[in-house]
Amino acid sequence: MNWIKKLFGKKENSGEETGFREIDFEDLPAWLDASYQKISSEIERDVSGLLGELEVALLELKESSSRLAEAKVEGDFDVRAVKRAKSNRENVTKQVAALIDKIKVQEDTDFKTLEGFYEAAMQNLEICLEHMDRSFKYTRSVFPQASKDVSESLSGLGRVFKKLREVILENKGEIEAIDAAYSEIREIQNLSTSIAAEELELESRNRKIQTLKDEIARASQAFEEFRKGNAWQRLQNLQEEFNAASNRLKKAEANISSLVLPLSGHLSRIQKLHENSRYTLNPDVKHQLDICVKDPTRIDPSLFPELHKVFEDKALDMQTQKKEKALLQVRTLISGFPERKKEYLEALQEFEAKKAEISESDTGRLVELEHKETELLSRTRLLEGDIENSEKKLAVLRGEMQSRREKLLTGINLIDSGVKLNFKP
Repeated sequence: MNWIKKLFGKKENSGEETGFREIDFEDLPAWLDASYQKISSEIERDVSGLLGELEVALLELKESSSRLAEAKVEGDFDVRAVKRAKSNRENVTKQVAALIDKIKVQEDTDFKTLEGFYEAAMQNLEICLEHMDRSFKYTRSVFPQASKDVSESLSGLGRVFKKLREVILENKGEIEAIDAAYSEIREIQNLSTSIAAEELELESRNRKIQTLKDEIARASQAFEEFRKGNAWQRLQNLQEEFNAASNRLKKAEANISSLVLPLSGHLSRIQKLHENSRYTLNPDVKHQLDICVKDPTRIDPSLFPELHKVFEDKALDMQTQKKEKALLQVRTLISGFPERKKEYLEALQEFEAKKAEISESDTGRLVELEHKETELLSRTRLLEGDIENSEKKLAVLRGEMQSRREKLLTGINLIDSGVKLNFKP
């Protein structure tokens, strides 16, 4: 038992040189038990005599109260004064009897039991004195000696309790320091358990994140190897061809739109006239005209001769100069549209063909690699957040552990300033 050697000053190291008695944390409960037993023995030695004095004081109080109860009226007193004195004498003896009944001398001299006994006894004594204070005023006048004896007995009882209080106060600081040390030991042990568990969890998470990083590295390598392969190169070439076909289609659409654009104002004018019933269009012509305004690439060339007739129609409410300009633009549209529509259809056909090739190409491996890498990165970020939280929690726990250790050391120094406490690293 190393703690016994340390308790009795048998040191094996630098403790002898510094004058400190070194105690390991795990041996501290035994040291506290020994300290408590030592103090308890001293208290028992100091209190044993006081408890004897207490029994004597209680016996004296009981006897003085009996003498007061049996005292005879001596002297010439007013009848009313005697009557008041006797009734108040009953109250005094009643209060004394209640007090003696409540104060039971303790066999157990444990500090907490003793402290509780003292506090309860003093409270009862104060209540007794408070309830009999006025009664003494009347009993003293008729039964002076007997009243004096009761008063002195109560004072003697109070002196015994005062000595008991001094013993309690003398040891209270150390006892409370021992109790606080036990409490701090439990808190430190709980914190040690929490820290160990959190460290294991952090270690596990670090292993998991390293495993994820290794998987990410392998996934990235696989993706890089795929990019260097023939399948990737074919896909890249196909994507470039698709982009070129898309650009060609957009250019063909723009070329058709540029033919219709100069005529768009006139076409809108015809639509409004038709809507306002100021000019009537053939339903087929109206339908084709709407298509022409919304999507020029879908124009049916059969619309152009009909438009020519509309602009030649004298019933159309439009200035002659604007009609002539519109007719010129229609003729330009008639002559240029077939070629541009042909270019558009060829570009559309090529675009759809490249689009179909891409959709039919084997991109599954690429998608799989990209998905796996994304998933691994997402899991890594979540785990990194958990690790950060664990590190913060550990910092808080270790800070609280340090605070608890310092508080424990302060308490131990109150018990014995020559003790040095060793904690495990």
